[in-house]
Amino acid sequence: MTASPESYFDLQLRFAAHYARIARVPLRAAVDTCTNLRRRFGWMDAGRAAHWEAFLHGIAEGADHAQVLRQACETHAARGPTPTLAKAFGCFSYEVHAREGVLRIHFMEPQPRDPRAGPLARLRMHERLAELRALFAHVRAHHPEAVTVLGVSWLYNLDAYKRLFPPGYGASAALPSFPLHLSGSSTWGQVLDHDQQVKPDVRDALLARLDAMAVQAPWRVFALQALVASSPIACFHAWYG
Repeated sequence: MTASPESYFDLQLRFAAHYARIARVPLRAAVDTCTNLRRRFGWMDAGRAAHWEAFLHGIAEGADHAQVLRQACETHAARGPTPTLAKAFGCFSYEVHAREGVLRIHFMEPQPRDPRAGPLARLRMHERLAELRALFAHVRAHHPEAVTVLGVSWLYNLDAYKRLFPPGYGASAALPSFPLHLSGSSTWGQVLDHDQQVKPDVRDALLARLDAMAVQAPWRVFALQALVASSPIACFHAWYG
């Protein structure tokens, strides 16, 4: 997280507040389902559940939301840096769902960030490809149970992202046939630039579309929809090999 992420979090709270009104659910329930604040604060594990509960309580009690956010950011900062993911390779990480034979890939902003160019700029393309080669070499050696690669992200709308993968995988990107979750960055990530600052035009467009929000699919008010891409893992091994 950046030193001053409140504008991003405030936008999510405004989104959740609108959802709570039209869905007629408590604000705390809307914050829990329509924002990625718990994940961003690093409170997903059971040991941090009390922090999340205190945050939801503060929001639900009608307290000054700006103050509640500041306190949450201070609590997160006091914890120290988020531990490096064990299965991370530069900007990419993965998880394997062994029962289904599915490997999920995720994209993260690099730390520290390169001021010369964004992580998906052509200047950085060779670095991203090297990270993916390393990731799939590791997967080939340690996860023979993985037979399919699956990704869900707004990034599949971008040619700069799809060009990093086998052509068939990028070409498969399509709207999901299942409900999306807003508890991660697969949809919310489009609101931020590569410096993790809120994009004013994206923010304003999102707020302008809130009145069109459907209770059954609140994610559809975002300009870019999270897309699902899928391909046999053999295509990746051949492409990066």
